[in-house]
Amino acid sequence: MTGSPLEARGLAHVGIAVPSIEAALPAWESLGFKLQERETIPAMGLKIAFLEAGGTLLELLEPTAADTPVGKFLAARKGGIHHLAFLVPDLEAALREAEARGLERIDRTPRDGSHGLRIAFLHPRSFHGVLVELCQRRSA
Repeated sequence: MTGSPLEARGLAHVGIAVPSIEAALPAWESLGFKLQERETIPAMGLKIAFLEAGGTLLELLEPTAADTPVGKFLAARKGGIHHLAFLVPDLEAALREAEARGLERIDRTPRDGSHGLRIAFLHPRSFHGVLVELCQRRSA
C-alpha cells in the first residue's frame, strides 16, 4: 500500500471519552502528560483537552450534552478509548480509496475538527470494533 493516500503517516492522537476533563486530568498528569490546549466545538457538542507526553498526544473528549455521539458513547460504555486518529496526506483521496477498498465511511466528506485538523471517520465495523479518524492538517 506504499504511497496510497489511505496509508497512515503516523498516529495523530488517541481520543478518550471522559465524563469530566477536570476529573480525568490528574490521572493523566500523574503519567507525565501535560495539558497543551483546550477547545470547545459547539457543532460537535464537545469540550476537548489535548495532552502530550513523549511525543504522544491524547485527546480527552467531554460531551456537552447526552445526545451527542460522545455522550451516547459514555452512556453505553462509561468512558474509555473512543477512537484512534491517523494522519493522511490527502483526506479526500483517502476517503475515495477507503470506499474503493470496501471500508465503511461515516463521513462522506471531510469536516473541520479540533487542533487544526480536517477530519473524517471510518466505521468501527470496518476495523473490528475500532472507530478510526483520518486527519489532515489544514493548510495555513
